[in-house]
Amino acid sequence: MQDKHSVPVTDGQKVVQWQVPALAELFRGSQTPPPDMDHYPEEYTPHFFFIESHVLTVCAAKGDRTDQEMEEIYSMLRRRPDGRSLGAVHDFLWQVAALLLGTRFLSGAEFEALAGALERSTRKWAMRPVSRFYVAYLHNTLEG
Repeated sequence: MQDKHSVPVTDGQKVVQWQVPALAELFRGSQTPPPDMDHYPEEYTPHFFFIESHVLTVCAAKGDRTDQEMEEIYSMLRRRPDGRSLGAVHDFLWQVAALLLGTRFLSGAEFEALAGALERSTRKWAMRPVSRFYVAYLHNTLEG
């Protein structure tokens, strides 16, 4: 398995490895998130799209992920962004978060709110013990 801290970055021609010690080091500013983050505020829509389109990328490679797995991954990214790995899908989304934070100006509070909204979104779609409604929703919404 590839080290999650070695994030591949490309310009379309060359690929280089960007060494990211911790997501927390990429937080910038002290901006507070809007209170209605669960409604995907317009100014944050590109951030949600960036993450969720990459969720579909990992699903294309590894199969649709369960709501429960995605909820756990988003929860870990929210609570302990630099905590232990939950596996390959978590590591991939950690790298996606690094790319997001490296290319956009987001505070720790904004990132926590963003991950929290995604976590709650997966929980809303989930039906226990196992379901894949969140990813089905992403397929329908983002792939049309």
